Amino acid sequence: ARKNLALDYRVSSVVTVHIVYQRACFVFSRGMMIQALRATLRSSRQDNGLHVVWRGIMSSTPAASAAEVQKEAEPVPQWFTDEQVQEFRQHGYVKASASFLTADEITKSVTWATELSQMPLTKGKWMQYFEEGSDGKPLLCRIENFLPYHKPVREFVRGKITDAISELMGEEAVLYKEKINFKLPGAKGFPPHQDAPAYVSFGLDYHVTCLLAADDASLENGCLEIVPRHPDIGMLPHPNGTIEKHLVDKWERENAWIPIPCKAGEAVFFDSLIPHRSKDNASQTNSRRIYYLTFNALSAGDHRQGYYDLKREMFPPDNEKIPGRNYSKGAAIFNVSTPIKNKVERK
Repeated sequence: ARKNLALDYRVSSVVTVHIVYQRACFVFSRGMMIQALRATLRSSRQDNGLHVVWRGIMSSTPAASAAEVQKEAEPVPQWFTDEQVQEFRQHGYVKASASFLTADEITKSVTWATELSQMPLTKGKWMQYFEEGSDGKPLLCRIENFLPYHKPVREFVRGKITDAISELMGEEAVLYKEKINFKLPGAKGFPPHQDAPAYVSFGLDYHVTCLLAADDASLENGCLEIVPRHPDIGMLPHPNGTIEKHLVDKWERENAWIPIPCKAGEAVFFDSLIPHRSKDNASQTNSRRIYYLTFNALSAGDHRQGYYDLKREMFPPDNEKIPGRNYSKGAAIFNVSTPIKNKVERK
């Protein structure tokens, strides 16, 4: 029944989706229907170019009336032009239009970053990592695994950001990991690298990341710099966790590195093969807080919980490390091309 109702139907309009759901409610629960609708809508996007996603069908009740379904369904706008999608697929990155976030969303994203930076060290929950400041004291470098503990950010990421990534990927996307790199005044930069090599050990070879600026990112405070991807840039060797020096020097000579300054609230999307880096924050007063929200195709599975379970075991935050245990193997997987210290003694 599930196959006949969900997979044999091909959506050509919202009305058809309505019929699929109305009939399916007589057969199986709403939870199962969500999965079927997602699969059908993914097919319809690819086959018919229908830019509609089904929202809000998250109640635990076993069935819903046609009126309820119509009320809960919200068409989601297309976030990118055809030219932007083509740019992303050709070069591996695209900067979203300035209107991607509303003024309210920009204000909230800045507020959320501040709230997350103030969360206390807590074992078994969010994960904070530190670098060594110029004065030898620990400086907050990154927070990860915060979505389960901050509902507004979670709803925002599961909504608009997931929709935008799915549009670029051409199929339904699912969150793989989330982090904020704070890059406070005086903080170190991130050496040249690709993201893809760090994910191979998890059986995944392709991701797309949304960079969302919570502060203005400039050349002075260490904005992202990239080398646009082209056919001869595949997955590159990363001895010692960074791209080989001769390639970095070559791109320097060719002026291939492109800085991408951003205003707070602007977003850049890039894939896991893009070579990128950022320099030190040379500002004395301005932080450069950036969300990095990384996704993989849902068809490749939902790996987020597994990723963080393994990271907590192999490379936990300092406040969760067991004294005397060597975490170098974990650092080789989870702490590549970062200024994060394997151990910074807190004072």
